[in-house]
Amino acid sequence: MTKDIGALGIRYITDKITAGEPLEIVPGILLLRLSMPFALDHINVYLLKENDGWTLIDCGINTPITQTDWNMALDSCFLRGSRITKIVATHHHPDHVGLAGWIANKFDAPLLMSKGEFEVADRYSNPKRDVVLERIQFWQEHGLPHELRNEVMDNMPRYTKNVVPLPKNIELIDTNAPIEMGGRLWTIITGRGHSPEHLSFFNARDDILISGDQILPKITPNISVWPNGDQNPLNSYLTSIQQFSSLGKDPIILPSHKIPMRGLKVRVSELCAHHKLKLAILLDALHTSKNCYEILPALFNRNLNLAELSFGLGEGVAHLNYLVATGLATTELNQDGCTTYKAK
Repeated sequence: MTKDIGALGIRYITDKITAGEPLEIVPGILLLRLSMPFALDHINVYLLKENDGWTLIDCGINTPITQTDWNMALDSCFLRGSRITKIVATHHHPDHVGLAGWIANKFDAPLLMSKGEFEVADRYSNPKRDVVLERIQFWQEHGLPHELRNEVMDNMPRYTKNVVPLPKNIELIDTNAPIEMGGRLWTIITGRGHSPEHLSFFNARDDILISGDQILPKITPNISVWPNGDQNPLNSYLTSIQQFSSLGKDPIILPSHKIPMRGLKVRVSELCAHHKLKLAILLDALHTSKNCYEILPALFNRNLNLAELSFGLGEGVAHLNYLVATGLATTELNQDGCTTYKAK
């Protein structure tokens, strides 16, 4: 069933979704909700019916509760006795590839990723690296108080804990060519900003969009600056999501979080408007020079907990860098070595 919400053309699919219980959301495509032990407490992954099994899009994070949901799903009437023939990752984040190695080993299935996402996942999964430790200089530069740094570092999730070692059988996806999955041909849409080379999939015949994290209902994906990454990811995100506005007539959107919906063009407009509002709020807050940590209350309108602070700083810098790049703000180093921003 679908339900019209307000006058904006956003319509949500109202089927009941229960963690660990596959739901046929459109013919030949199962939505499987997997639990996560965070404020965002779930991810949706999708299974597409093949002649010899299922193609799986995304996997869930490596936590006991997620594996419990998987074991329940594999014993369901849909999946019992069948196999996963290949795994496709929309991007490298732990909730999307965390159990790829576990599932790949169970079914001897390859993992397919874009080159850009594999390169990041491969670096982050190196057990000799601590990518959280590598962020300390970034935190210092953007004003995180010294007394909070160790606490934030201790509360940041570790990639190598939340991601099972990646399988050896990895295939890189040609993002310029269509991909066949579940008896349908899908156009690949490459997104930027949330991650380096995020993949979404659109089937024109049946008007279906598997959007990953690029287009989410009710919430917005985290757009952050990371060390050695895109330094203006908000511009990359706002530019790349414009591709979605012209897709299909009124596609059903199968997102990685929350519930499937229709109203793609409206949702793209809402996402753009959300970030434009945040930028306007920041400009107003920057009537005096401030570092990123000092503007977080204005950006989020609440206090962030220790687990959220690193992501909050990354998102704050993304918005501030956008203002600088568009000539609306200036930046300089203060006497403490912090980067400060001020509206022009």
